[in-house]
Amino acid sequence: MLSVHILHTSGYFWQRLAEYLQSQSAGGEVSISELPEQLPMIVDYPREFLPKEAGQADITIAVHLHHDLLAELLALLSEGAGQALIVPVENPNWVRPGLVRQIIRDCDKFDVEVAFAEPFCTLHPATPAIKQFCDEYRVGCPQLELVITDGVVTEARCVRSVPCGLTEWAVERLIGTEAGEALIAKARTLHHSRPCLASMSMVPPMDDTLMHKSLFLFEDVVRQALAAAQTSTEAPGGEQS
Repeated sequence: MLSVHILHTSGYFWQRLAEYLQSQSAGGEVSISELPEQLPMIVDYPREFLPKEAGQADITIAVHLHHDLLAELLALLSEGAGQALIVPVENPNWVRPGLVRQIIRDCDKFDVEVAFAEPFCTLHPATPAIKQFCDEYRVGCPQLELVITDGVVTEARCVRSVPCGLTEWAVERLIGTEAGEALIAKARTLHHSRPCLASMSMVPPMDDTLMHKSLFLFEDVVRQALAAAQTSTEAPGGEQS
């Protein structure tokens, strides 16, 4: 199983992420390093602030790091055993667009897979190591399976959860809900009941917020699961047909 190293500065998102990945690890190593939050605008020697094990795990997840440290991580992964760098963007201020373009441009040179997920629940497994990570840890863009009996959700299974764990938490609460728009409304309520950690700051290119992007994604995922759901009718006596 792939090893994972989470590097972070502060906040609550990394804790939810770590808790969920550790719950799914099944023998895989999930390590965590906290880095200084207050750093100069320009860090001349970023390696001085990175742990010695940085770049050694198969998957490195960088949560709200200083831009110079984030750029240096890509080089460290290429020098170590690292296969992929994943950067959650739960707040538009976490990563500058110019740095995103630079790192994506450099990933081929360093032979490292890179994904910026804005927010993390939009992470699609598009490259081999990141796909393996998403499959092994059941994380990324969420995926559900539903069983509908007589127009009501009787079974719900989380195939892949968002990294904050909301999907896995929500599926059992969908059971007993009428299929159709009532189910979408219930999904919307659940998204608000276990608060999304994505920012409510406006993102100008989207003309919306990352929290709303996460909400709309979850609604779409439930609609897709509803469209693909197994359906049955319960016969008299409790048997399904």
